[in-house]
Amino acid sequence: KDISVLGRASGIATKNGSPPRELAAAIRETLGFTETEHNCCIVGLGRIGSAFLDYTAFNESPFTIRAGFDSNVNRIEILKAEFPLYPTFKMKDVIPRLDIRYAILTVPPDQAAQAAEKLISCGIRGIVNFTPVILPAPPGVEIEQVSILDALGAVAARLATTTKE
Repeated sequence: KDISVLGRASGIATKNGSPPRELAAAIRETLGFTETEHNCCIVGLGRIGSAFLDYTAFNESPFTIRAGFDSNVNRIEILKAEFPLYPTFKMKDVIPRLDIRYAILTVPPDQAAQAAEKLISCGIRGIVNFTPVILPAPPGVEIEQVSILDALGAVAARLATTTKE
């Protein structure tokens, strides 16, 4: 039944026995993965952000890191990455030029709101927010809040439930 919902949303028939290629196309279209590549950037190259510099899972996904940004020029000069690293004041030029639409935000909490506003003004439409600051999303922009504390709480809750059975 879940698959039939994808068919209705995409306009592709997905009845029992649908050809796998049509079914895969319906899933990709419904989830917004019709582009073969999604250009991303990392903003904030401290401890969390720099961990993504060597994150090999990007190699097997449609998400490609095209740039990294940090306000600390010394950090940019020291870090090594397979993509260029820039000072944050270059976001306005680099993001549109590289057609970057998604950002991973890992700046300190006191910089999160300003960084998100700047990203959105540069054309970013999706932000994965690793800061503890809840950011408002204007129309046409999606912000996904990632919290290690929420994840740990969810795991603890599931364990508490399963150990009672």
